[in-house]
Amino acid sequence: MDSTDLPVLWLRADKTPDSAWKDVTGHGYDGTFFGVGPRQHVLLNYNPAIWFNGADDSVRIPYNLDSLTEMTYIAVFVPADTSEAAVWGTSGAFLRNTWMTTHRVNGPDSTADTVITSGKIAVMSTVLQSWMRNDSLLPSPTACLLFGAAGQAGVSGVTSSGGAGGTGGGASSVLPFKGALAELLVFDRSLDVLTQVQYETYLAIKYGIPLTQGNYVSAGQTVLWKADKNKNYAWRVTGLGREDYFSLHQKQAVSAIDADSLLVVSNGDPQSSNAANADTLANGNYLVWGDNNKALTLAATPDSQLQLMNRSWLMNVSGAGAHTMATTIRVSKKNLPSSPNGYWLVVNPGGYPGYPVDSLIYHLPDSTSGDTLVYYRRVRWDPDGSGKDLFGLAQARDLLLKLRVLDSPTCANPMLGKVMLSAVGGQSPYFYRVMNSAGQVISSGSFVDSGASVTNLSMGKYSLLLTDVQGHQSLRTLTMVVPQSQYLNIGLGGDQVLPAGGQLYFDASRYVAAGAAEAYQWTGDNGFHATTPVIAVSEPGKYSVVVTSTAGCVFHDSVDVLGNAGQYVAVYPSPSVDGNFTISISLPKAGEVSAGIYDVNGNRVQEMAGHQNTEYRFTGHIATPGVYMINVKTPKGVESHKLLIL
Repeated sequence: MDSTDLPVLWLRADKTPDSAWKDVTGHGYDGTFFGVGPRQHVLLNYNPAIWFNGADDSVRIPYNLDSLTEMTYIAVFVPADTSEAAVWGTSGAFLRNTWMTTHRVNGPDSTADTVITSGKIAVMSTVLQSWMRNDSLLPSPTACLLFGAAGQAGVSGVTSSGGAGGTGGGASSVLPFKGALAELLVFDRSLDVLTQVQYETYLAIKYGIPLTQGNYVSAGQTVLWKADKNKNYAWRVTGLGREDYFSLHQKQAVSAIDADSLLVVSNGDPQSSNAANADTLANGNYLVWGDNNKALTLAATPDSQLQLMNRSWLMNVSGAGAHTMATTIRVSKKNLPSSPNGYWLVVNPGGYPGYPVDSLIYHLPDSTSGDTLVYYRRVRWDPDGSGKDLFGLAQARDLLLKLRVLDSPTCANPMLGKVMLSAVGGQSPYFYRVMNSAGQVISSGSFVDSGASVTNLSMGKYSLLLTDVQGHQSLRTLTMVVPQSQYLNIGLGGDQVLPAGGQLYFDASRYVAAGAAEAYQWTGDNGFHATTPVIAVSEPGKYSVVVTSTAGCVFHDSVDVLGNAGQYVAVYPSPSVDGNFTISISLPKAGEVSAGIYDVNGNRVQEMAGHQNTEYRFTGHIATPGVYMINVKTPKGVESHKLLIL
């Protein structure tokens, strides 16, 4: 933006002495106050606004709009109540009889548009008008603009002082404004969309008034808040920022529509006004936040470690130095659920879903004021450079153990696992114990403030217990896994039903990359055995597979096969490298079985038998290498299987 984008008239309450309302454009259209003085100043988002009494207060501005064909007005005000009152209008005009009240806007051809405002709620209103030229009439040489009143030429309600009164159906029947007037900008043209958004962004941040639609865009065309992307956090959008083009230096902020002032964010400690805050921001740095409009109630986080307020906030961070700002967060807890230990401010860098307890940055209360105000100091944003953080309030615990995995075990180095332990809350010194899945203590120690690291952790589940000096405890579980790049996903799936008289096929290599697995070992509780990636099963039971990766890691999976039992015979392993083997026989009902083992010449070398069981496991050993035939006789007949001894 440059000087061509500036308004022709710009009245700002933060640039106003009591004697006149100064036009900061330098064009000399300074407003003259009428009514009772001295002027009373109030604050809107810690910035000055001027109070008008609704009786005889108004401002006469020597700016003549009568010859313009296009104009844009942007006004910021806070009505004292819901009664219709004048905001601005022309006086003494022949051609441009236009005005705005807290309920209506009158424009070309006396068309009127409805304005929706609520008493005591800050409003930013933008009006764009286009008028047809009328060469049959000369512009009025004495027309002017009124702020805090509305008047029309030739209407008896306009007083000599520029105030409004009297009766009638037009602007003259509307009472003067009662409430706070903060800023008025008038352009001698219809603003393009981008320029309009940039000015509205400036005013929204300065006065804490959320834009009802669209993005927030800086003078440098940086998108500070994306409406579509942030639609779940579109309530009470507020911000800090500096934009030298607008002379904006907003150092502390509260939403103008938050009647309870639940959340105040300040660069440094908040002061009585924005001007009183001595901290500074660099030009182009912004923090813009909004909330999700959820209830001020508590709910457990997905990991059940914290009770988190359902209402949370999204912080957008813009500007090269915005991440270095040391902000203070002031929270009013008067409407929050009771919490014996108070609340922690938790920041979720990057805005990850679910507020994972070990990824959060915790800020404990720094001080309090009275019964309701809590301060969290030295809060910095966007440590990961993502440009956004989620933040909220969590019910403080006596003690919380926070875990950060520093290294993971690998297939080549299975004891490489390392985790950092740190404490949130509690009182030092802290004492910790680390137990494996068998309940054995594998590590213990203590630390004061900086935390402690635990090393030599392999794959598996661990329990970690932290105790502070007062006896408060926090128990966490930790699963150490190999890096994802070395992980094999087998994915056999859930239970399967065996079709009558049919088979099911399972492929343990389905999701395994080619060449990533070195060996497969299948077993079944019915005696099944195989060493191929794909198996066919015709018997119910639980089938388990062990897959060994080429990197040396071992992964497990299993599947339950349901259905009616049938006859099953298996001989394994085949080939056998040590001469040992097993003959597994499953019968649908108890019966007698026998197994004969024959060499290639038909000589019987071994024989086994069993009586009145359904499950048989015959183990044997053959010392002489070769090929052998095993004939198994069951009540259903004879089955033959080949056995290879290496």
